[in-house]
Amino acid sequence: MTRIEGGTVGHALTRESITHALSSRRSRDLLTVWAILFLTSGQGFRYLLGMPIYIGLAILTIVAVVVAFRPTLWSLRPPLLIAAFVGLATASTLWSVARGVTLLASIVMIATTVIAVVTVRGTSNRRFMVLLYRSLQISLALGIIFELVVATVVRDRLTPLVSDLIDAGQVDTEATPIIWSEGWLFEGGPIQGFVGNRNPFGMIALLTGILAFVLLLEGVLSKTDAIVTLVAAIGVHALTMSATVSVAVLVVIGLLAASFVIRRTVGRTKRILSFSFLAISAIGVVLVLKYRDEIFAMFDRRSDFTNRTFIWEEVVHYATQRPEGWGFVGYWPVWQEPYSDIVVSVNEQSHWPTLPTHAHNAFLDAWFQLGLIGLGLLLVIVVLMFGSAWRLVERAERGDTYIPLGWALLGAVIAVQSLTESRMLVESGWYLLVALYLMAPQVFTLTIVDPNLVHHGRPLETRPHRVTEQRAERDSSHAS
Repeated sequence: MTRIEGGTVGHALTRESITHALSSRRSRDLLTVWAILFLTSGQGFRYLLGMPIYIGLAILTIVAVVVAFRPTLWSLRPPLLIAAFVGLATASTLWSVARGVTLLASIVMIATTVIAVVTVRGTSNRRFMVLLYRSLQISLALGIIFELVVATVVRDRLTPLVSDLIDAGQVDTEATPIIWSEGWLFEGGPIQGFVGNRNPFGMIALLTGILAFVLLLEGVLSKTDAIVTLVAAIGVHALTMSATVSVAVLVVIGLLAASFVIRRTVGRTKRILSFSFLAISAIGVVLVLKYRDEIFAMFDRRSDFTNRTFIWEEVVHYATQRPEGWGFVGYWPVWQEPYSDIVVSVNEQSHWPTLPTHAHNAFLDAWFQLGLIGLGLLLVIVVLMFGSAWRLVERAERGDTYIPLGWALLGAVIAVQSLTESRMLVESGWYLLVALYLMAPQVFTLTIVDPNLVHHGRPLETRPHRVTEQRAERDSSHAS
């Protein structure tokens, strides 16, 4: 009996000591960095470890984060719009054409949202930006080391060690083999990094570079740290050859220039400059879309956005058939209709073997999977996320923090990426969207300027005699 009690006490002490160790600030920081790294490089971990081990690591990560941060029900409560989107995704299990996939995808989205809410609210905004930078920095370094190993040791294209897509869905990928890395580091690229895709790898480089620059301005990074990271990020971007990231870089440069000009102006000039810049940017986007054939020809790129226009046409075709959507699935189960039909149709039109696992546009994918309501929710979330951060940038003056500028730049980049990729709806894309929304939305609210409209249905006159007449009329109505 004594041994049992002693064993029980020892077990309790061990559990308590583990919980105490995880609750330290250092442990929380490490868990935050690991969680973001795990979400950012998820595809690489799946290629390396396989789905069973990956799922086990995911569960352990969630449990560790919850134990370390000890969130309350109140602190776990997500913002209304985020909760509405997650709730709609979960509810779509009822009408989904792939209910098993939808249920699994909804659970993953809920877990990702919980991790985002817990890690963001469990630390200060500035500290979280540093932790986000460290995780992306590790992911960037991991991709560079991976490509170096493939180029010097493997010396050939590398396929995934485990391909769960083929195993789970019996997908024939002989015509479109999945390549983890081509091994073209010393040939000038394109390189795909540990994540196995040049577009996400280039985006990792851009996000890391943005954070390095902003945190250097903020004074929380050493010059050596920031400069080395910036050089690495620029090098990776050049080797990934991602057109989407190149466009995002131009957007970042424009936002930076505008923010520095606005920071040095005063009064109403700030608002005028801000709206002028946003208007010019909108016009620029329209012109790029109108003259995309000529612009893409200058850069020796295809104006169909590498088969994306064919995918978009098919997605719109199927999205219009079901206003409620086909059910949230995150990455497409390409072995099941209508996703398999889209793959076949795209390959027939493009004559270029491809295996699209998403719509390559987050907003079209939201419409396709969650209907018009899902599209509307995502649009509002993105607009509020960027608008809230940019409003803070608009009001900034010399000597103010640069952290909101980081929010605005990150938000703009993932918004640009969402036009050619659907990764905003899954893994690190959804995590970052929720994290940015949590940090900035409270400063961007819509209010009725004149409360008199609520009470009497007419604006309050500013002229003294009209104010007196309205007050007398209101007093007489109360007396009667």
